[in-house]
Amino acid sequence: MFLAGLLYSSWPLGFWLNPRANRGLASNLEALHQPYNWVFIAFDVISGAIICVAAWWLLRFIRKHRKRWDNIWLEAAIMGVGIFGLLTALDAVLPLNCVEAEQHCLPPLEDPYFVIHGIASIGSIAGLTLSLVAIWWLLARDPRVLAATRWILHSLLFIWFCFGVSTAVLVARDRSSGLSEHVFILICSFWLAIVPYFVWQVLHLRPNFPLRVYASSGAKKSSRYRAGGSQTAKPKRKPQKHQLNTR
Repeated sequence: MFLAGLLYSSWPLGFWLNPRANRGLASNLEALHQPYNWVFIAFDVISGAIICVAAWWLLRFIRKHRKRWDNIWLEAAIMGVGIFGLLTALDAVLPLNCVEAEQHCLPPLEDPYFVIHGIASIGSIAGLTLSLVAIWWLLARDPRVLAATRWILHSLLFIWFCFGVSTAVLVARDRSSGLSEHVFILICSFWLAIVPYFVWQVLHLRPNFPLRVYASSGAKKSSRYRAGGSQTAKPKRKPQKHQLNTR
């Protein structure tokens, strides 16, 4: 996931590969007929694939033990990350066909490339937002979690919504939102890198999670062996039935 977050935040390469397009939205770097657009497309596709595989593996692991442990909020968080990875890859495969700062483009709602790209972008951020809110709901209110961890989640959620809302407002008013979007991409990459740690925290705090059950059962066995002095169980003798002598 750390590699996926690093690849997702590839826009700094635009300062060297395509500085003119890098002044606007990060999607301009992937637009058709832009120099080195294949680099940014490949990075997003690889990042999305890594995220999808990681989310699939985690969901499969959790649902395998559904009878012993179940938490819909954690499943929602992992599914949100998976949705982000899937739509990020789709977003890269279907790039913009026009850069407004360099070309005369159609109105946004009349351009099918822009509409599909915008829906995929909004959906991916919605999925990642779902993962952050779900993890915050599970950990930020739990007194067993370290205070520093809770403050990290509170601060990250606050910053997340501030940058998300500011970027949406600037885009809606057709103003330059490149800086706000670039910073928000860095925040998304940071969350992708640390989300496995918070998933581990959620699993660690659940007393009925299978790994914890196995560890406790192993500890009980070892303590029983120490108390008995022998690890080999003696076979029990079957009780013999006494036959009555009728003579």
